[in-house]
This record gives sequence, C-alpha cells and structure tokens, in this order.
Amino acid sequence: MARWAEIKADFDEKDGCELVDDIVNCLNVDAWLTDEDDESGNVIAKVIKTKSGDVGVVYIDTIAIHDDYAQSIIKEAIDELKG
Repeated sequence: MARWAEIKADFDEKDGCELVDDIVNCLNVDAWLTDEDDESGNVIAKVIKTKSGDVGVVYIDTIAIHDDYAQSIIKEAIDELKG
C-alpha cells in the first residue's frame, strides 16, 4: 500500500539547484499524505541532472526508496531529465 495519496514531480522546479555548481536541473518530487485540498506537499526526493549528463536521486524521505508509487513518479522524473 502506498504511503502517499498523491505524488507529483514539478518539471519546472529549480529549487535546490543553486546549492551545487555542477547541477543544471533539479526536479522536486512532492507528496501529499491525503487527497484533501492541502496546498503544501512535502518534498520526498530531488532528481538532479549534472553538467556531465548524469542523473541521480537525493532522497529526502527514505520511505520513498521502497514505496512503489513514489518510485514510479521518480522514474518518470528521471526519464524526463534524461530525455
């Protein structure tokens, strides 16, 4: 069973990218515990792309590592950055 009711990767998000010079793009993966109208999701992972073209994931909430729903959204974000 998934922990989160909704998960989205914001493909225009660049928050956090300014922290490291080598990062050229950074997608925040936001999650909501319920499907209520809560505006503020929590960042559970950041998918980053470096100048060399490498794409990786930084997990903010380690539960996302084993959550199938989170992994499916993270994979979409990885594919988007590799695109």
